[in-house]
Amino acid sequence: MRPISAFIHMMPDVISYRVAGAKDSYGQITFGAVKTYRARIIGEQKIVTSFQGKEVTSNQTVYVAGVIIAQPEDQITLSTGIVNSTQDSAIHPPMLGAKRVPDQFGTHHSTLYLG
Repeated sequence: MRPISAFIHMMPDVISYRVAGAKDSYGQITFGAVKTYRARIIGEQKIVTSFQGKEVTSNQTVYVAGVIIAQPEDQITLSTGIVNSTQDSAIHPPMLGAKRVPDQFGTHHSTLYLG
């Protein structure tokens, strides 16, 4: 298997990702610093296993050139040009599930499933 650098040309999109932190005194989640990643965003409906272990329908699959240990509270930001919308729910879709599948070179990309 080739390293992720061999596939980076197939990842034309860019996403922003923020890890969820603690809740503030108002119950709002605080987020860490923004990190950007090259990615490929595919609009497809697919049955996936959620973080809670239930089967749910995902509307977008995001292949990320980087290793992300995703949690459901984390925030992903998609470009308005990709989603053709300025609505917050389109720019910051809920994260339903994630996976990392290593090969003989280790883990080099992450797959995120969005609502």
